[in-house]
Formats: sequence, structure tokens, C-alpha cells
Amino acid sequence: MEIKYIGKTLLIEDSGERVLVIGDLHLGYEEAMRTNGILVPSGIYEEIVREIELVFDYLEKKRKKVDKVVLLGDVRHEFGRILKSEWKEVLDFLDYLKEKIGKKGEIVVVKGNHDTMTVNIVKKKNIEIVDYYIWGGLAFLHGDKDFDVVYDKDIKYWVMGHAHPAVVLQDKKSVKKEKYKCFLVGKFKRKEIIVVPSFFPIVEGSDVTGLNGNELGLAWDFKLGSFEVKIVEGEESLETLDFGRLNKF
Repeated sequence: MEIKYIGKTLLIEDSGERVLVIGDLHLGYEEAMRTNGILVPSGIYEEIVREIELVFDYLEKKRKKVDKVVLLGDVRHEFGRILKSEWKEVLDFLDYLKEKIGKKGEIVVVKGNHDTMTVNIVKKKNIEIVDYYIWGGLAFLHGDKDFDVVYDKDIKYWVMGHAHPAVVLQDKKSVKKEKYKCFLVGKFKRKEIIVVPSFFPIVEGSDVTGLNGNELGLAWDFKLGSFEVKIVEGEESLETLDFGRLNKF
């Protein structure tokens, strides 16, 4: 098995099959905020598509065709009723992914805590929404709920979203500070854990420095200080930078 960090996504290759993993999208965020009287920049959905297009362009240049896409939950933003923009953006995004992976490709949608009614949208594309997804030795989860099946001895990896991990880098005088999305990679109960950053472009996420899993809303009290940090360099770059263990920050 080979796991590659490509921008804010994961590419997992095993047994001749390639799976692209995408974290929290929060489609429809723009309308949800404006409905509540909060002004946000326009064009968020277009930015999401532009960024994922960079990933597919990179993979095409490497001649790596994606067989399956796993969305790690919180596909839409609004908790309750489905907003008009959520219908359009989710359906358009699923169509976009299907075009990229072809008719034989598969899209898996894991249910996040924001996805109370997402099933009503994805079923229009004959896609089921699942609590978790097992593929080989990997369990894909949103991260807010625990499931007995993921402790099976054949499961070696847990891949999850939900936490929106980020870290703050600053100079020695703390004059300049900047927050970056990041992956967190560590171990828990003999499982390899990968926490994926949100793909949502507007908010970087929660600074995980000094926190444990439960404090980020995860279902497990991961001791994140021992986790390795892989920083997403930027929206235009698909490089990730290894910054060592979180407790060294």
C-alpha cells in the first residue's frame, strides 16, 4: 500500500486500485452564511472546483487514474433543511467527480454530522451515504462517531476528517503568525491514524497545538502531541511539508 499526500487530499494505491480521499467540503456555505446575515466572499464553490482540478491535473500528468473517490463527510454545510445552493453544488460536484473518474469509477460518501439530510441529494445520483467505509485494510470515517467494526484486526488504518486540523507558525518574536491546514498522522490502539484537513477553502481550521482528539470533537481522545504534522503548503501548491511531532511546536 502506498499513501501520498497531494495538497489537501490523499491518494491511496493498493492492489492496483487508486482511491482519492477528500475531507470536509461544506458545500452551500455561502448561502448558509448569507441567510444568517453574514457576508462572505462569493465564488466559494468555484474555488473548490478549481483546487480539486489542480489535483486531477497533477494525477493526469503522473498517469494515475483514480478508481474511487471517498468523501469524508460534511459534504454540505447546513445542519437542517437543504438550501437551494446545496442541491445544486452537491449534485454538480458529484457530476464533476464522475466525469473525472469515468463510468466505472465509484463515489463513496461518508456521513458527517452536517449530513443529516444529504442522503436526499446523493440518492439522485444513485449514491448511498454510509456511516463508514471499509476498503482493504482501511476504515474511512467522518470522525465524530466510533464504530466497533473499525477495531477489527484486519483494519490497519483509520482515515477521517471532522477536526479541520491546522497549525499556527510564527517567528521567534511572535510578530508574524500564519495558520496552515495540516494532516495529523499517528497511532491509536495499534491503528495508524490519518486526520485529513478540510477541503473547504475559506477557513483554515482549528489550531490543534496543545489539544487532544476529544477537544476537537473527535470520538477518540487521541494524544495528538505524539502525532506527526504534515502542513499543506498553500492552495496553489500540492506539496506537503513534514514538520515533525506536534508537541515540538
